[in-house]
Amino acid sequence: MNLETLCFSYLSFIKIHIESKNPDSTLIRSFVDRWFAYHQKGNFLTKNLIERKFNKPFANKLSDAERDCLLKMHFVSKDALHAILNKTNTQLIKDHSVPIKIIHKLLKKQGNCSEIHIEEQLLNFYSLGVLTTKEDLKLNALKFKSEMPNDWDGKDLFARYKKANIQQAIF
Repeated sequence: MNLETLCFSYLSFIKIHIESKNPDSTLIRSFVDRWFAYHQKGNFLTKNLIERKFNKPFANKLSDAERDCLLKMHFVSKDALHAILNKTNTQLIKDHSVPIKIIHKLLKKQGNCSEIHIEEQLLNFYSLGVLTTKEDLKLNALKFKSEMPNDWDGKDLFARYKKANIQQAIF
């Protein structure tokens, strides 16, 4: 199985999705998450080379591969890192630092573009965070579930976390 071809195929799916003006963000989420898994490779793929999913795992029940992936994400909150390292009974969330809805809007705004351009945009804006469910509730309370702050500069991928006072772990 050629992982580069699979990775590129998801860029093609995204391109078709954008060109067709399909409003369904659920599909774009699937395509983008799968592109990322094949782009990253390693433990982001299962032994069968399928995207590893994170459905609100508990820190004390993570496999070594899941733990490795979570710790390699772009943003890990201090509370999430504490839960992972201490294997506490804390539920975790894989969060898109820039919500998929926003990425979808950015891609649609640019219109028809090549897979290479789409990948460049994803490399600029696709970022994953690991949060606790309590931190996720803070984002939701601020209405940041699928939105960026009104004063977002278009660059700070972690602006939602900063507004919600969610601190990034340094490790």
